[in-house]
Amino acid sequence: MFPLKSIPTLRYFVLLVLGIYLSERFHPSLLEICVFLGTISFLGGISFLSKKLRFFRHSVPFLFLGLGFLSYYFYNQKNNPDHITKMDGFENYMAVIDSYTETKPKTYKVTAEIFAVKKDSLWKKASGKTMLYFNKEAGTMPKFGEVFIIKNSFREIEPPKNPLEFDYKTYQARRNIYTHHFLRDGDFVNAGVSPHKGILYYGNKLNVYTHTVFKQILDNPKQMGVAEAMIGGMKAELDFETKQWYSATGAIHVLAVSGMHVAILFFVINAFFGLFVNKDKPLFLFLILVSLWSYAVFTGLSASVCRSTLMFSMIQIGVFIKRDNNPVNTLLLSAIILLLIVPNWIYEVGFQLSYLAVLGILIIYPKFRNLFEIKWKPLRWIWEISAVSISAQILTVPLSIYYFHQFPNYFLLSNPVVSIVSSILIPLGLLSIILFKIPLLGSFLGLLLKWLINALNACIFFIAELPNALTKGFSISVLTVILLYIVISAILLFFKKREVLYLKIASTLIAILAIKGSYSLFQQSKQKEITFHFIPNGSGISIIEGRSATFIASDSLCHEPLIYQFHLKNYYDAKGINQFKTKSLSDDQNALIQNNLEHFEVLRIENSEPSKENFNYLVSSENSLKNLKGLENFDGTIIIDGSNKKWVVDKLKEEASTKAKKMIVLYDTGSKTINFNHEESN
Repeated sequence: MFPLKSIPTLRYFVLLVLGIYLSERFHPSLLEICVFLGTISFLGGISFLSKKLRFFRHSVPFLFLGLGFLSYYFYNQKNNPDHITKMDGFENYMAVIDSYTETKPKTYKVTAEIFAVKKDSLWKKASGKTMLYFNKEAGTMPKFGEVFIIKNSFREIEPPKNPLEFDYKTYQARRNIYTHHFLRDGDFVNAGVSPHKGILYYGNKLNVYTHTVFKQILDNPKQMGVAEAMIGGMKAELDFETKQWYSATGAIHVLAVSGMHVAILFFVINAFFGLFVNKDKPLFLFLILVSLWSYAVFTGLSASVCRSTLMFSMIQIGVFIKRDNNPVNTLLLSAIILLLIVPNWIYEVGFQLSYLAVLGILIIYPKFRNLFEIKWKPLRWIWEISAVSISAQILTVPLSIYYFHQFPNYFLLSNPVVSIVSSILIPLGLLSIILFKIPLLGSFLGLLLKWLINALNACIFFIAELPNALTKGFSISVLTVILLYIVISAILLFFKKREVLYLKIASTLIAILAIKGSYSLFQQSKQKEITFHFIPNGSGISIIEGRSATFIASDSLCHEPLIYQFHLKNYYDAKGINQFKTKSLSDDQNALIQNNLEHFEVLRIENSEPSKENFNYLVSSENSLKNLKGLENFDGTIIIDGSNKKWVVDKLKEEASTKAKKMIVLYDTGSKTINFNHEESN
């Protein structure tokens, strides 16, 4: 570990991050930011001229607070006066595709940069990004750089409507995407290809070429998904099952081109160029940097690739100028540069985990590696790989649990396998792409690549299927994450300084966390509630008793894993659910559901009438209620779920208002939870 005084960039980094956070929260104006920066600069200049250097040294870090404000302000496209969300009444807009085309079951998904809108027969300059979904029935597959004229009917991305559901609206807003548009035939016209072809255009061309090569080399989607994700940084071909395998073994990071991939490439090209060029010469540095950034362009300059490439570029520069005594400074400097360019990367899970993993390797691995003295080289190599994995895992575990609510129990088994295979697979994959057209050699490399991917998938699947491979179904708070990092820091300081105080701090906090966890389990064992979920074009009901949950839905939704993943998982994890079952509502019958929680009826047959039973909630699905006839004596609450058509919903809302009936439209309110412990509704 390094003393804080030897890491001067730490306070600059912390204040920059604080500035970005405060700017997103309070949205200061450009004038306010300039006044703040001007004041700090003026006071710093006065102190420098008056030779009060102590005050000057303390004023400089606060400039980074202002830079955090400034970088966020200019990055946020909503601050542009011609942003698309500030314009209304236009008939069409013109946009250029600026992403790789992702194939979905029914649509082609892309992002597009809007640059003009048409109002009163005149085109005006505009700005903003949007998400476009081209219906496959329209027969158009959009490509990077193509320009489309589109009818204006896009919608703002909606906030989450189920408890603890992933906030897709905020996620996309932090990427400057606030709207989306589902396009059918007749909604758009292809206006050709943009003449402005930047570096991203050529990066996308390489992506497309990579896809073409792998499609000829590999046999099935699982091979394609892993190859494209690991080597090209493209995840469009990854299927849900493969993602689950890698996630369950703690190897999911290998499916996103990041620090590990760039590190492998870094060591390979270091060894290769080291055979021909003196490592102390500027030419060696130039070749390394060009190779790293060429790979970044090849993978489409994605966020994770840019982060890791800059990070290793800074480390290589630090080594070259003999400033590598404290690599943590170099690491934080690379983070500062990236956040000044794209401030919202601080919120991305990949950014946080990649930097924590590298930090763990830098401060923990050197000591951890020397715990055992192993003379046999193969065994020592395996131990060193394991030590790297453990070092990275120590600092990423709290955050991984917070985001993913699970822990891979066999990560020590999977990560050495992944590291060894990836060290061969990534260079081999790049060679296969480069040399693909050479007869015999290209085919031979392709066969090796296919064999390695099959071997890797087989190993990952084997580990994922081992008993108790994954501990899941729990959720922790931000406070718990902070306490866990304090515990880790105290333990590391104890091993460094051998002072019992740090051990006492760690032991006390562990005891507090244990008590807190036990109390949560006790509370969860007593919970009783029903949640009526909002599911687009569907319906779903959760009944929770203790730590058991029953999900009631149509047969198709019960067997759709993505429904659980997107709409239920976070909610069930927060409730500590360890027993989960589904109950199917067939499409040809209604259901009257009774238990010790509540009594409610689900209507699914068109024009059906509720039973004569006494119930408190009536759920209308699949347009079963066209009107409220027959419900004159019903005093309970009518719930209209997401499977009803909009015109039916509007008609029922109007009739309920006239007849003073209690009605909840889940599209408007989001999910409805009835908690019977506290006798209140959320």
